[in-house]
Amino acid sequence: MKSTCTLLITVSLLAILATIASMHFIDKEVALALWKFTHSQPFLHKHFENIPNILPQLVAIGTMTMWLAYFVVSRKNGRNVHTQFIQLAAIAVPAAFLIKIFLQFAFGRTNIRLWLWTGGPIEFRWFDPLEDGGFPSGHMVVFTAFFTAVWLYYPRSRPFVVAALSTLAVALLLTSYHFVSDIVAGMCCGILITAGLHHFTSKSTTKP
Repeated sequence: MKSTCTLLITVSLLAILATIASMHFIDKEVALALWKFTHSQPFLHKHFENIPNILPQLVAIGTMTMWLAYFVVSRKNGRNVHTQFIQLAAIAVPAAFLIKIFLQFAFGRTNIRLWLWTGGPIEFRWFDPLEDGGFPSGHMVVFTAFFTAVWLYYPRSRPFVVAALSTLAVALLLTSYHFVSDIVAGMCCGILITAGLHHFTSKSTTKP
């Protein structure tokens, strides 16, 4: 328990420091550079301009699929590493989605596309967002929550986890849907959510 608490505290502190540093030194420059680059490329601009947000549908379908898989596999093979992974992921993904909704509304940070189109300050409008909030990145929160479960239960898959999340981060930047700090904060939130849930679910299952 002590090691888990230490990990969560460490990740939280690193997340805060990295997010603040990104806000002050990276966000605007990267956002403007990528916006100019994609708009100078007709193919990229055409395909990145209006990408639909299907995250709610992915979370709903994924959660139902994972719970179905959990009941089928656990009934057939009993409790093992695979059922523990599925259970953790099935809890973490919808929890991460709900938490990101609250956080985006609570922080009310200036939407990156609104800022790119109109200019003005990048600010936090606490519980009063002008548009759908982007801090933290919802996609990063949800997918990091899922891949953290993969990381915990399947160590051999860790290079794939790093590659998948890195690819997602690059995609979110290229599509100008998030600042760098949105993505950093989203990743750290996802890690904290799944690590915390893993701590409590593991503790409950090991009780006599």
